[in-house]
Amino acid sequence: MQYTLILKPSLSARRKITAKKKRLEKLYGYTGSLSNKGVHITMAYLRNSRFLDVNPIITLCGKTAPFTYEMGEVGYFEKVRKGKISYIVFLNVIPSPEMYEFHEGLIKALGDNTTEAGKFIPHITLIRKNVNENNLNEIVKFCENLKIDCKFLSTYLILGKRSSEYSRWHFEHIDFHKI
Repeated sequence: MQYTLILKPSLSARRKITAKKKRLEKLYGYTGSLSNKGVHITMAYLRNSRFLDVNPIITLCGKTAPFTYEMGEVGYFEKVRKGKISYIVFLNVIPSPEMYEFHEGLIKALGDNTTEAGKFIPHITLIRKNVNENNLNEIVKFCENLKIDCKFLSTYLILGKRSSEYSRWHFEHIDFHKI
């Protein structure tokens, strides 16, 4: 079973990001998911496990008040796979202190089910395929005008599940504490 824990920005922001990703795909080939549904912020990377106890996650969400975050600048990081260097270009997310606090609680609630290592860098991936050093600066420059100037309020966490038998993800919302 595969799991993912994500947040999503507003539909209008997802549409703007998806439009930019579609233009990138025309220029550079496959970029990753091109659906509005695919635009998200990953809150935790999970191990493949046969069973995830969601009760600690539900409890945490029930104690968490809705929190805000904003979109920031375009950035990138290097990825090395099989000795080959590629780059992932992303839209930085500027988290509130409450978002960091929620992330820390989520990692504790997940315990051994998380593969978290290192600092939490919330972001929305713009392109993760076919990015080499030759076209990196060109892609970053192309994405720089992608500004989304507003705060987003997160009122729920999305838990995605997919078994090895099925190719489709099943998503459910876990609401945060109602104030």
